Amino acid sequence: MKKSVFIQTDTQQLIDRAHNLNPVTKANWGLMTATEMLVHCNLAHQGILKATKSDKSATFRQLMFKFVFFHLRSEFPKLAKGPKRFQTVGNAPDASFEEEKSKFIHILSKYPKIDYALEASHPVFGPLTHQQWGIFVWRHVDHHLRQFGV
Repeated sequence: MKKSVFIQTDTQQLIDRAHNLNPVTKANWGLMTATEMLVHCNLAHQGILKATKSDKSATFRQLMFKFVFFHLRSEFPKLAKGPKRFQTVGNAPDASFEEEKSKFIHILSKYPKIDYALEASHPVFGPLTHQQWGIFVWRHVDHHLRQFGV
């Protein structure tokens, strides 16, 4: 079974790993600092949790990307580019690390308790089901924790 942030034990594993993150941890790839990664994830989570259901259909390209991501890949690709609104390099002072880490853990802990369906559209994959959002978010967080070796 694929890991999902909607499964309490899967989310707790991510939270346990996040506790090992510190502000001086260097990235194994990419340009973000640990603080910038936390801000990036927090912005993405806030957007996902507030997004409304999409009434658009996926394009052929989105369907292809979605198939590859959910059926052929088991990990988020390194150096994947996200939307500009979630790019945080140079925009997160290390002094805010503890605040951002606390927010990160708090937001993650919300996912298993969600009592509504996430059905928004993703910029690369198009509309996602609630189950797909759970898998996507887990892989995204896992990707960034691996990026920092935790």
